[in-house]
Amino acid sequence: MRHPSIQAVILTTAALFACSANAVEEEGALLSGRVASVGGEALAGVPVRARRDGANFAVAVYTDDNGEYAFPAWSDLGPGRHRVSIELPDFDHTARDGVSLSAGRTERVDFSLEPRRPTVADATASEIVAALPGTDEQKVLAAQCSNCHSLQKALEAPSTKEGWMAVIRLMAGERNTSRDYPGSMTYGQKRFLEPLAEYLESIRGPGSSGELPFELRPRPSGAEAARLVVTEYDLPRGGQYEPFMLRGDPRFVWPHDVIVDDDYAWYTDHFSFVLGRVDKRTGEAIEMPYDVPPGGGRDMTIPAGQDRAGNPGGGSHDLLFDGEGNLVIGMDDGTVRYNPIEDEFVSWPSGNNMFGLDSQGNVWHTDDGGPLYEINTTTGEIIEHPIPTNDGVYDMDTDQEGRTLINIWRNAKLGVFDPETETYAEYPVPTPASGPRRGEIDAEGRLWVTLYYAGRLARFDPDTGEIVEFPLVPGTEAYEPPYTAPYSASVDNEHGFVWVTDFNARRLYRMDMDVGDSVEYLLPGPYEMRDITVEAGTERPTLWIPSYRPPSQIVKVQLR
Repeated sequence: MRHPSIQAVILTTAALFACSANAVEEEGALLSGRVASVGGEALAGVPVRARRDGANFAVAVYTDDNGEYAFPAWSDLGPGRHRVSIELPDFDHTARDGVSLSAGRTERVDFSLEPRRPTVADATASEIVAALPGTDEQKVLAAQCSNCHSLQKALEAPSTKEGWMAVIRLMAGERNTSRDYPGSMTYGQKRFLEPLAEYLESIRGPGSSGELPFELRPRPSGAEAARLVVTEYDLPRGGQYEPFMLRGDPRFVWPHDVIVDDDYAWYTDHFSFVLGRVDKRTGEAIEMPYDVPPGGGRDMTIPAGQDRAGNPGGGSHDLLFDGEGNLVIGMDDGTVRYNPIEDEFVSWPSGNNMFGLDSQGNVWHTDDGGPLYEINTTTGEIIEHPIPTNDGVYDMDTDQEGRTLINIWRNAKLGVFDPETETYAEYPVPTPASGPRRGEIDAEGRLWVTLYYAGRLARFDPDTGEIVEFPLVPGTEAYEPPYTAPYSASVDNEHGFVWVTDFNARRLYRMDMDVGDSVEYLLPGPYEMRDITVEAGTERPTLWIPSYRPPSQIVKVQLR
């Protein structure tokens, strides 16, 4: 049984993107068809995936309200023999092998799907916590168990309150669980330790049922949902989907951030020191190992007896282009720059996972708080700028005026440092404890930043200090169903949108920058999304997403 939830299907800036009555009508499509239930009912919003034999990427499109789908001629689908498949939690998985596609003709493949009972392995974190008993605060705390592994694994074994307290201490670390962060909803702090353990015992204590409740959220439907065209690129060490896998399994790549140029999509790996590259034309992916500066990164070995999920977490996060086309990589206590023309890496013994880059290519970063460091990438000089210490700085960006905007996620504030005047100011986010996480600066100099715990997106004007919030799902309040967890945002200046990833579900949101209306999209795979990047200068809206958990992929999303 599905529970009703508010679905955003609002068409915005329609003049920019006029859609035909049937969103899948395409001239020159190589493949089209209809998807219906065995009873003949048209199924809307269904992803249909096609993979050419021997190819290292797949392309997916969606059905419209009539159940019709078509791969546009401009998509990455090409002639050859293909496997065409549909994988949904509430219908039997089905596939057609050996579908031959030829230029100049449209092959039609229809599907009739047999309903099936979904299993908890199919459920997302938001679908599980929404069905659990408890208050909104308890559910927001419990949902964070999915940061390192699935909720299915977190609730796999029953335990007493004392046992759950030991688990929380292990996962969050003794340092966090011995302290309080009044401005944060992060689960791993002293004031939440006992209440969260009591809640977990109430839903998964000794003698409790091993069955987890869950309710699938409806698929977005209509013409807007059918506009999505998704290309999934395989990666070396990509692995396969395992719902109980711990984060950081060394067998696999864990792509964290992505940026793109004319030829390649570049990505960082969270658990190894490699720079990855996907050829946008062929889909070929390679990894380039690099040396870290002395003391940089984290130790990649796991201490004896230590099996904390995600430990170690040593590779790199942030990835940016400087003005010369070099790639700059951020990690703990180190910064690495790659020159793709010279095929050369250089590094500095200072840095952080997240950083800002000014117009001269200089790196600005904190050490999880104050002070603020400036790395002059021309001279190698490292300059210290004193600012108040803020435990829990997550991300930062440097604007065109050289100011560094800081997302202070444990204190629910935004900071601004101006290097011209050496002044620093802080601005509280309207929703308390909301967790400002990752974002991007738009063409007008405003920062768009996700509020991870509260399910909201904030727009910050550093000139006036004004902060305006928008709910990711229209009509919802902070900290309530469907328990979205917006992780990262990227700005599409050309079309007036901000794109946002949801960490708790395989959902993507497009926010109108002018009025704040949002559109919700369902993605075709069990992605865990930590980053998103809009590609500028494309014929149609195009964005890139690293699918963090195996099967690890780089994903391109386009709108018809």
